[in-house]
Amino acid sequence: MISSWPFAALLSVATALALHSNAQQQLASPAPLEDEMPTIYESTIMARRILSRSSEGTLVTVFPSETESDDLSTSENRPKGMAGSPIGLMEYFADCDSTGNPIILAIGIATPFRNYVAGSNISLSVRWWPSQTHIYSTTEDENVPTPHTPAALPRFSLHGYLEDVDFRDYRNYRVPACFLAKHPDSVLWQPGNDVHTSKYVRLVVEHVYWFGGFGDRARIGWLPMEDWRRVTKGEIDRMRLPGEK
Repeated sequence: MISSWPFAALLSVATALALHSNAQQQLASPAPLEDEMPTIYESTIMARRILSRSSEGTLVTVFPSETESDDLSTSENRPKGMAGSPIGLMEYFADCDSTGNPIILAIGIATPFRNYVAGSNISLSVRWWPSQTHIYSTTEDENVPTPHTPAALPRFSLHGYLEDVDFRDYRNYRVPACFLAKHPDSVLWQPGNDVHTSKYVRLVVEHVYWFGGFGDRARIGWLPMEDWRRVTKGEIDRMRLPGEK
């Protein structure tokens, strides 16, 4: 009796090659016309819309030296040689004002905020991913969502510094209400909880690095801060992102 294993293995390889070839054909489209390339200002509006539509990002800091923070390295059981090493961790945020400075609920014991207090720079990385099925078509007539790959989707990095949210925004509940609308589960670690010390901070954005997607159809580079600040809510509301309905 001839084993079916070689045939099954070859079938799997052939299927994988077909998927790869099809994906390559989908992605290898001609360069767009010049007027199809988003302008710098349009790219800035896209970034601001992503910020307004998103609620999670990667907060990046670096570990301080052991001499600067011996108590922290000991309490964290941090390995030797981590000073200056970056670490990126998921954090909640909410776009609660019109300036493009996201609000973050800072937990005092959390590594990013401990690193920042010890002198680290800080950045927030945000990516766009629409609600759609991520599939590769194996037939020409099959309807494939666009874009076909996360590599084609925009993302950006915000660089700046943290400042405490003004007490008046606590008192009128504006910031907590905005943040809880995005993150209802965060009610458990709101300021004044019995477990961890926490407070609301604002990431004051000083620089924005934009990666719009594939370079033949999207811009890549630093966005002008004057554009970042002057984008209006109306412009954000009218903008549509790749794959967004």
